[in-house]
Amino acid sequence: MQTIQTFFLDRKANLTALVLAVLMMLGRYAPADLSITDAPERAEGATRVISFNLRCKDDIYGSVKNRGKFILAALEAYAPDSFGVQEATAQWLKLLDEGLGDRYARVGVGRDSSKNTEYSAVYYRTDKFELLDSGTRWLSKTPDKAGSKDFLSSLPRICTWATLKNRQTGKVYTHLNTHLDHVLESTREQQAQVLVAQAKALEAKGPVVCTGDFNTEEGAKAYKVVAAALDDTKFTAAESDSGPTFHDYGRRLFGKQKPIDFVFVTRGVPAARYKIIDNTMDGMYLSDHYGLCADLAL
Repeated sequence: MQTIQTFFLDRKANLTALVLAVLMMLGRYAPADLSITDAPERAEGATRVISFNLRCKDDIYGSVKNRGKFILAALEAYAPDSFGVQEATAQWLKLLDEGLGDRYARVGVGRDSSKNTEYSAVYYRTDKFELLDSGTRWLSKTPDKAGSKDFLSSLPRICTWATLKNRQTGKVYTHLNTHLDHVLESTREQQAQVLVAQAKALEAKGPVVCTGDFNTEEGAKAYKVVAAALDDTKFTAAESDSGPTFHDYGRRLFGKQKPIDFVFVTRGVPAARYKIIDNTMDGMYLSDHYGLCADLAL
């Protein structure tokens, strides 16, 4: 009975969000308050990282311009040290760059030369960190060849990283961010192998946190490749969360689902918190994915 009730409540909430999004698009509605008040306090001494698939384009459930305000409000509330974004188009990067100002800097390049190319960019706090190194590699047989794709991938797929030195403590970590292909599990499995090789190379400089939309569920082949080399913070965090991360604007919340977005970290790095960022603004979703937040001893 509870499941049936949840189903109809989800549908009602989704309809409300749709109506509000259309009214906003027409200029007839604006959220009264964009503040988020339930973001958890950062664990003492922890480095906070975030991952967010932004949804690259306008949807009937929310334009990029409007959802950009929501994402910026979430970043303000959660105040990450570094964060990785997926499906970030030039429009998204402009919104983030302008909204964040000089508090954050960005690294990364587009995955190909198309007009609407997407970035798997990494942002980091400029007041707290010095950028030691950064780069982008393609998840292909020729990782250094821009725009390359293999393994029957539908699109070129990339990983971008920023190696950061804490200005106060001198400690170094690398934030590696990615977005695996969405079609074949065999493709993702081979892309995951390239990703892990890059993560292992970067560990020579210090701990690595790997965020992204992996388009694969826990226990699937691609997930196992990464989980064999890095810890999934969902399972190692002292305070953890559970549930799906892809919800398609609330249309896929009915029934049990596993996450397809993850925060992995170098083996043995303590995690104080793993949290799904499931905030909404007046019932409207920030994206078709939930974001992830992890507090780590980096």
